[in-house]
Amino acid sequence: MVVDQIGEIADGVHMLGHRAVPIYLVDGDRPALFDAGLAFLGPVYARQIRQVLGDRQPAWCFLTHSHFDHCGAAAYLKTRFPKMQVVCSEKAANIFDRPHAISLIFDLNQFAAGMAVDFGVDPGDTTFESFSVDATAEEGDCFEISPDLTVQVMETPGHTWDFLSYTIPQLKLLVASEALGTPDETGYIVTDCLVDYDIHYQSMRRLSTLDIETLCLGHVYSCTGSDARRHVAESLEQSRRFRDMVERLLETEKGHIPAVMKQVKAVEWDGKSGLRQPEPAYVLNLEARINTIVRKWQATRKHHEPKKQLRSSYDRT
Repeated sequence: MVVDQIGEIADGVHMLGHRAVPIYLVDGDRPALFDAGLAFLGPVYARQIRQVLGDRQPAWCFLTHSHFDHCGAAAYLKTRFPKMQVVCSEKAANIFDRPHAISLIFDLNQFAAGMAVDFGVDPGDTTFESFSVDATAEEGDCFEISPDLTVQVMETPGHTWDFLSYTIPQLKLLVASEALGTPDETGYIVTDCLVDYDIHYQSMRRLSTLDIETLCLGHVYSCTGSDARRHVAESLEQSRRFRDMVERLLETEKGHIPAVMKQVKAVEWDGKSGLRQPEPAYVLNLEARINTIVRKWQATRKHHEPKKQLRSSYDRT
C-alpha cells in the first residue's frame, strides 16, 4: 500500500508532520524518531509525538543526513524531549559543527517557512537552531528500541556522502529516505544522486537485497507490502533510465549542460502540480545530479577517443 496520509502506517510505526517532509516514529521501550524535518514543523511533530507516546519521550532521533529538511527541527525536539539522543554519521556530525553549514541550514529553513501556508500550518516563530549530536553511528552499529527491536545502521552514500539508512529487521522496516528514488505525485521517481551516480546506485542495490514490508521515504509517501518492494525495484530501474536519458542528451547536445538540464526539467518538473520542490531548489539539485553522470560520460569519451598520431620530426617535409 502507498501511504500518503499522516498516521500509523504499520504496527507501532507512525508517519508524522506533513507528507511533504515527514519524520517517522517507531514505538517501543525506547521509542525512536527518524529524521527531524523542517524547523517550522517542529511544533506539529512534537504534538503528534505526544499523541502517540503520551508522557513518554523518544529515546533516539536517528538522522539520515545533514540536509536542511531532515535536521531542521532537531534542536526544537531536543528542548521538548530532553532525554532524546540525536544520532547521525560522523560526516554529518562534522558538518553540524561548521558555522557556515549551520548558517546555510538556518537560511534554507527560513525560506521553507514561506511554504507553511501551502502545508496548512502556521509557521509561528520556530526557527532552526544548532544542536548537539549525542552519538555517531557507522555501518553495522545497532541500537535497541526494545529487547525484541533493534535499529541497524547501513552506510548508503550517493545522495550525500554522510548518508545513513536504518533497518529494523524484526519489523522488516527500512528507513531509506533519499537513498532510494524520491517520488512525485504523478508516480515519477527522481534519482537523487547528488554526489555520485555509481555509488548511489550501489547503495540502492544493497537496499534491494533486504526483506522489507515497510519503507519510509523522505518525501511524499511511504509504502508497505508489495508496494514497498516495488518502489525499491522501480528506483533502480528509473535510475538506469535517468542515466541513459542524460547520456543520450549529452551526445545530442554535444555536452552543453544547460540544454540537457532544460530537457530533463521538461520531463521531471515543468507542467506538474501538487507537492514538488521550489523551482530554484529543483534546478540546483538537477545540475548536481546531471554532473555526477557528466563526469563519467566525459571520462568514457576520453578513454574511447582515438589517439592522435604523433608525427616525428623526421616526417617534416
